[in-house]
Amino acid sequence: MKIRPVRGHTKRRRGIGCVSGQRRVGPAEGGNALSFLITESRDALPIEALPALKITHFTGEPARGRVYAYLRCYVHDGAIPFSVTVFDGAPRDTARFGFAVTLDSAAEIYLFASCAKGRDGKLWLYRAGAEFDMPLRPMEMPALRQLAGSDEQGVYWGVEGVIPAGTLREAFGRIPKAGDMLPANAFLYDKAEAAFGAAYPVPEGRGVPSASGFGALVVVPY
Repeated sequence: MKIRPVRGHTKRRRGIGCVSGQRRVGPAEGGNALSFLITESRDALPIEALPALKITHFTGEPARGRVYAYLRCYVHDGAIPFSVTVFDGAPRDTARFGFAVTLDSAAEIYLFASCAKGRDGKLWLYRAGAEFDMPLRPMEMPALRQLAGSDEQGVYWGVEGVIPAGTLREAFGRIPKAGDMLPANAFLYDKAEAAFGAAYPVPEGRGVPSASGFGALVVVPY
């Protein structure tokens, strides 16, 4: 298990065709003012070179501690390829990483991809609710590619996957493009406990997944 370090990964990494890090924009209703730049590219990109959206906001204290984890993604041919890295060498069977994203500016509906070490991922369409968000139906997503290894930060597991253009069009009636601002969040959570981490702060009383507190992925051209 790797606890999020104070130093080491605090240096910003430049992405391909975009600037790493977060900036402030006007928040959507129920969201917050933070955004993260991602690239739209006609060509497939080496995803390990893209900037990382890190899990930095925790609700409660997870049993495994504040594990260091992050998401990388970009837009390619209307799809959203993504990768997940979690520095926990021995996660519990109930441990998950989740990625929520929508092309609906009001964030009334969104897609939620969940993944776990050594297991296939799941993608669901959700509807935001006043008290909790409701799963509507499963959506198509290809099998995930499982990753594992170690670096100077420790032992990690991860996955690579893609939210297909056809799935995005089915859910939202269109595909993402440069200039879009996609409400989104990433979550590190355990199905067996209430505590969790997120890339953007989630309001008190909300769980995983939740559209409340969504930040934004700002799509910029390569």
